[in-house]
Amino acid sequence: MPRTYRVLTLTAGLSTPSSTRMLADQLTAASRTALEATGAEVGASTIELREHAHDLTDALLSHFPGERLRPVVDAIREADAVIAVTPIFNVGPSGLFKLLIDALDKDLWRGKPVLLGATAGTARHSLALDFAIRPMFSYLRAELVPTAVFAASADFGGASAAEASQDPLVERAHRAGGELAAMLSAGVGRADGSGETDDGSEGADRDDDADGASVGTSPALDAEFSDFVPMGRLLGH
Repeated sequence: MPRTYRVLTLTAGLSTPSSTRMLADQLTAASRTALEATGAEVGASTIELREHAHDLTDALLSHFPGERLRPVVDAIREADAVIAVTPIFNVGPSGLFKLLIDALDKDLWRGKPVLLGATAGTARHSLALDFAIRPMFSYLRAELVPTAVFAASADFGGASAAEASQDPLVERAHRAGGELAAMLSAGVGRADGSGETDDGSEGADRDDDADGASVGTSPALDAEFSDFVPMGRLLGH
């Protein structure tokens, strides 16, 4: 029986239509083609983050995803792979895209294969993928596809041919989709849960003072901080 993969695409475009959504669709199609070539079946879905801008803001303020945002959280958790595409503003991802990262439990991304994409007016912004977005997902412990795809206006035919990349967008998209398919076929990705607690809420790991007061036990520390001693204990309090 062929394996079925669930591929979720998250796009942070702010308009309709948007070049961000166009790139997201190309990456989704390329990934689907590559996976189907292995004999697998693919269930692909796309979420426009702009439709959840207010819900993400509420989640950031309340530390809890509301009813309208729960399907987004569930979709990320259940996906075998995520394609995340954002426009570049001021040498970084859009505020809407960053809001998604800040508002949701970071454990959602642990071990998740993620293919990154970004758009901007010119190729001068392409380094933002490697210097602003890739490190963010590395911190979240996602499994990143080696090829991240950047698309400028020229890649969509909006400028002269001389400004277009020598490496056509369709080729880059297919290369990235093939790498994602290879990762999934090799079993990359978590097989356990995503930090969800028994009551269905998320075990958010935030740096807010309120967290320590609401939980009776000390939070787990990364191995590199295993010898950490609280200041109160050092002072004999």
